[in-house]
Amino acid sequence: MSPAMFRKFVLSYLSKAIRLAHSYGLPFIKHTDDNIWKILDMMIEAGIDGLHPIEPHAGMDIGEVKRRYGDKICLVGNINCTSLLPMGTPEEVEEAVKETIAKAAPGGGYILSSSNSIHPGVKPENFIAMVKAARKYGKYPIDPRLIETYSRKNYMEKYLARRRIKA
Repeated sequence: MSPAMFRKFVLSYLSKAIRLAHSYGLPFIKHTDDNIWKILDMMIEAGIDGLHPIEPHAGMDIGEVKRRYGDKICLVGNINCTSLLPMGTPEEVEEAVKETIAKAAPGGGYILSSSNSIHPGVKPENFIAMVKAARKYGKYPIDPRLIETYSRKNYMEKYLARRRIKA
């Protein structure tokens, strides 16, 4: 959806839903798929409190989202459920969790989860690996060595490279 179409057809309804949630003292976490860079400022201005799922396969870099908006909203998601959780290994999942925590968790405001859902194609052992790694590495304060080692990595690189080859 173009920013103009989002502004015309969605933004006012989104703003009303946010105001209603806030009137009851509730936070509003917006779920929206795909690459949303072009409309994200509007969602922030509308008053969302959190954003899910921040899909890396769609070009949503959680480190960049954290840099731009991490002081304004809670971030939720980003462990790839398109390729990694269905086809990766538990070791790869653990590495992705460490990287994602290193990029999104410093300073707080991050909830680790998949990049959309835990669908039937997700390997149970990878889901378990994600949860175990989150419990192990996601405790505050985040280990500065984890941040230093993992914040510049890109676990999605190999999955996106495969995608480019097929295109």
